[in-house]
Amino acid sequence: MATNWDGIILNDYEAAMPLPWRIKFGIKYLYQPAFIQQCGIYSKKEVDSNTIKEFIQLAMLHFKFAEIALNYSNKFEKANEIFIQREHNNFILPIDDTFKNIAAKYKNSLKEEIKRFSRFELKYSTSENYQEIIQLFRKLYKERVHLTDLDYNNFECLCTILSKEKRLVIRHVYTSDDEFLAGVLIIKDDNRLINLMQCITPQGKIKSANYFLFNSLIEEFSNQGLLIDFEGSDISGIEKFFRKFTELNQTYTFIKWNNLPFPINLFKR
Repeated sequence: MATNWDGIILNDYEAAMPLPWRIKFGIKYLYQPAFIQQCGIYSKKEVDSNTIKEFIQLAMLHFKFAEIALNYSNKFEKANEIFIQREHNNFILPIDDTFKNIAAKYKNSLKEEIKRFSRFELKYSTSENYQEIIQLFRKLYKERVHLTDLDYNNFECLCTILSKEKRLVIRHVYTSDDEFLAGVLIIKDDNRLINLMQCITPQGKIKSANYFLFNSLIEEFSNQGLLIDFEGSDISGIEKFFRKFTELNQTYTFIKWNNLPFPINLFKR
């Protein structure tokens, strides 16, 4: 997904930090690629706070500007003024239990939504057509999600690879007369179902199709040792939606620094 990337490696690959970068006006800077919520430092062992800071300080020597996200395991004490940091939401729901036990812990507001969508004859279906859901996402959110053609092309190439590896999960919701209401594209690994792309039509919102979609997904994959990674969100409406399913918030840290020379630094406040 990255235009270019370098990496910082600790010893013999004890830990690694990918550094996605671009060049603008001759300046090389770090950025967060589209559809990648978290990067940061990866290691099989826990990385301590001082080591995390050393990685960041080394990156700062090579890049004068950065807006990047670390991952949920990269926890460290609040830094000084050399860079800005803030926490972002990422809600998760373990579903390694029976569906009955999982659903019993839903918020009362979600249980009311379940009663509501049960009045409609909604259908939950599987698909392997990732191109279709990407196109729907672009159509529905073109005014709100500002991504480039290259971002979408890269994402489609990634989905082609993941589909061949049987790691894509695509689920749709339709009305009884086959009107599309909602859909989700998920990456599945050994531990997680990662919600990478979801979309819902105006009619789907009226019929609570997103609640039906995720409730059906939880039922399908319950008791298999997995958890659902909802991938967000700090947007209040989306946060409220996810909190109806879970209160487990696995936050991650976003960091930014701006060491560009004056007056260039004024353009990237």
